[in-house]
Amino acid sequence: MDIKLLEVVNLKVGVNQDNKEIPIVNGISFHLNKGETLGIVGESGCGKSMTSLALMGLLPPGVDWQSGDIILEDMHFKNFKNKDWRSVRGKKISMIFQEPMSSLNPVYTVADQIMEIVLNHENVSKRQARVRALEMLKLVGIPRPEQVLDEYPHQLSGGMRQRIMIAIALACNPEILIADEPTTALDVTIQAQILELMKEIQEKLHMSIVLITHDLGVVAEMCDRVMVMYAGEIVEKAKVVDLFDSPKHPYTQGLLESLPDINKQMEYLSSIPGIVPAPGNMPIGCKFSPRCPFVHDRCSVNPPLFDTPEGTKVKCWLYEEASVKKEAVL
Repeated sequence: MDIKLLEVVNLKVGVNQDNKEIPIVNGISFHLNKGETLGIVGESGCGKSMTSLALMGLLPPGVDWQSGDIILEDMHFKNFKNKDWRSVRGKKISMIFQEPMSSLNPVYTVADQIMEIVLNHENVSKRQARVRALEMLKLVGIPRPEQVLDEYPHQLSGGMRQRIMIAIALACNPEILIADEPTTALDVTIQAQILELMKEIQEKLHMSIVLITHDLGVVAEMCDRVMVMYAGEIVEKAKVVDLFDSPKHPYTQGLLESLPDINKQMEYLSSIPGIVPAPGNMPIGCKFSPRCPFVHDRCSVNPPLFDTPEGTKVKCWLYEEASVKKEAVL
């Protein structure tokens, strides 16, 4: 039985420009179950990383929480002040950022950076925190962990730095791990090692993962459910098997068609024409309509998320009739 751990309700974050709210993430709702991996996919600029930063209370300067709520246990994040966020970050929710070299502090040793989060959240001595740091390095498979503890980030390879980031994120046994493009800066061999490591640690610690990526191969390997984002909105939600077997939204179909197929000889890879619109310059109605091969008059109105008979939710007028038929049957 699925146990709902985290719930996002109509979340809207954006910037205020000339006394006008310009959303970057526009009214999204989803949930995360205990022990599952939820994938968030889409092109750059679709709002994936901004969603993850909202979950951590780390919105950049100038970006505001405009409406909605995030609920974890009995906590409502919309009411949080800075001190409230500090009690959650690292303890309840942790995050692995995209680029470990810019996320790690170059003037502090590995031990200092892991110990800091332990000392901030738990009532332990520095000696005990150092023991925990060593345990975490062993957990993430760092070779010669006793020596690495006293080394600096620039002395480590990209793969080892990413393992250090995972060790920091897991130091206080969080319930939720947010991984924002955790393998982007790594070569293919190291990518596979990091993904396998995350799966092993998830099984050991029974934690939930929000995996943000543009790599559909990673989604197929890691995720239980998938959420496809476009222009700050959710356009499709589905179980991972359903998404790959029967993608519904034209944008999802375009993403999957752009994947190379080793069984086909192709001179060119398929691509989706156009680019993701910028916040403040969104098309009227469906945000994907300027790039959609199935665009029609109804697309001048932004569609809701429809339920399909297969259990997928899709934000496209093409599925309005199927949704109505399903309701009639129920």
